[in-house]
Amino acid sequence: MLHIPSGILQDMIAHARELAPHECCGILSGKNQTVTEAYRITNILANMAEDDLSRFDGAKLSDLQRLSPEERADIAFQMDAREMAMAQRDIRSKDLELLGFYHSHTSSPARPSQTDITIAMEFEDYRKKLNLPEPLHLIVSLEHADRPDIRAYRIQDSHPTEIPIQQTSD
Repeated sequence: MLHIPSGILQDMIAHARELAPHECCGILSGKNQTVTEAYRITNILANMAEDDLSRFDGAKLSDLQRLSPEERADIAFQMDAREMAMAQRDIRSKDLELLGFYHSHTSSPARPSQTDITIAMEFEDYRKKLNLPEPLHLIVSLEHADRPDIRAYRIQDSHPTEIPIQQTSD
């Protein structure tokens, strides 16, 4: 189970709403499966060159290539590497652990897409080389704007397993 203070959950929802219709993204850190810090990371997909889209799977790549750069950020995300590095440096300096990544789905349910699973598996290779902890993957769904839904998943061997979230007081 992942424990997240209500203030951080509300900030994740606010982040998703602020960037909608684009997907937002960020990093969560803490200790003992309790989130204490959230880092908003810029979704740079709208600024990526066509050649940089090759990391996406076939169907998603085809969809992205048909869209304008601005529209691409509505259906996918790419975290800014510099901001990720700065967040990871801050996490280490505070002696915290990387607990998870979050992003939003502005018009679909809070469950991993095939692209989300592919990206998680790419990170898995990187994570093992650097001996980083296994992160959870959280999705903030705005499919029903009046009832945002946040769900967490462990993605192993391309299979997502939902992990319960417990909201805690700030």
